[in-house]
Amino acid sequence: MSTQVSNEKPTLSGVRIRTRKRDAKAKAKYEPEAFRDSIFQLIENVDPTDDSKFTSVLDTAGNTLDYRRYGDSFFELFVTGGLIAPGGIINYDEEYGKFPFSLFVLASGDDPLAGAKRWGGLIVKLTRRYKYLERMFAESTEHILKHIHRYTEDENKMLAIGVGVLVTDAFLTLEPLKALQEDHLTKDGLALRFLTDMLRVFLMNNDINQLHKSLVRAKVGRLTEFFPPNKRDEDCFARHFEAEDMPVLIELHTATLTLARRNEFVDEVSSILRDAKEEDIDDDEEAEQIQATNLKVARAAKAAMRANKWEQHDTVSLAWDGIMNAVNWSYKSEQFEAQALVQIKRHSPVLEMLTTEPKSEISLLKHVQLYAYNEPRLT
Repeated sequence: MSTQVSNEKPTLSGVRIRTRKRDAKAKAKYEPEAFRDSIFQLIENVDPTDDSKFTSVLDTAGNTLDYRRYGDSFFELFVTGGLIAPGGIINYDEEYGKFPFSLFVLASGDDPLAGAKRWGGLIVKLTRRYKYLERMFAESTEHILKHIHRYTEDENKMLAIGVGVLVTDAFLTLEPLKALQEDHLTKDGLALRFLTDMLRVFLMNNDINQLHKSLVRAKVGRLTEFFPPNKRDEDCFARHFEAEDMPVLIELHTATLTLARRNEFVDEVSSILRDAKEEDIDDDEEAEQIQATNLKVARAAKAAMRANKWEQHDTVSLAWDGIMNAVNWSYKSEQFEAQALVQIKRHSPVLEMLTTEPKSEISLLKHVQLYAYNEPRLT
């Protein structure tokens, strides 16, 4: 008679296996509708005009409600008054309707800006204690902006004003605006309309230099990228913001384009010189190569002058910058001066061809003096 050996593992009776809280949260079912209902129940007895009590209730509720898990739902509720379903449709609660402290409610009165400022104050207060909500709000804002084609014209205007208020208060950067550069949002002018309304609010309390810094910091790119694809030229840009009575944006755009073209020319000159250095030639042919390179740079400079309507005294200074940027500086500081002199001697014919006027000569002399003063390798 054979006996079977049991493979069951021994257990200890009376021992309770405890589950970690974080494991329990991870396994918990994701129910944004239940979270929304909980928020409505909390504020059911709060007067819609009592902002202090409202923020106090939600601040305390953070100990029981999982704001970190439902951050997107929290801010969708706070902005639109409901939850955003896949596809961008806003679903409002069947029993309670719109969230009474949302942007789409507070800014829907006769003074949308005052309502948006009140809403912005609530956002700042609620995120003051739970700092992780600041980052989550920026991410949620980008998600909300992706669906502006699903909102009404009035809702988009309120949203633009609300974003403008928070950007003005430095609570939010301009980075979420990159969500508006999608083709389906730019082709019909929705992105441009939103951008215009938002910038109007921002420029009420900030100058054009602060706007430029904010755009660069957020890496938004050129404002023309918010225009419909067939209207991204300078004339359309100017006509639009002239009609909106925002001439400072035209000035900013013109200055940005000018700077970009100047930098492109400097890079072009440096590229020509570097490419010539990389060519493998005999010593006997070096002089001919340098001469050919100088002629190529001079032609590029004159072409840039014609295309951009630059004066000669401006062009020669840019050519100097391109020539000096092409220097492959040594690691030894005692060689810097010699390297600079060699570079100038090689390509001085370019500067000579671009200084046929006394004004150009004086401009170049001043520019070289400033370059030598500011360049740390030569001081």
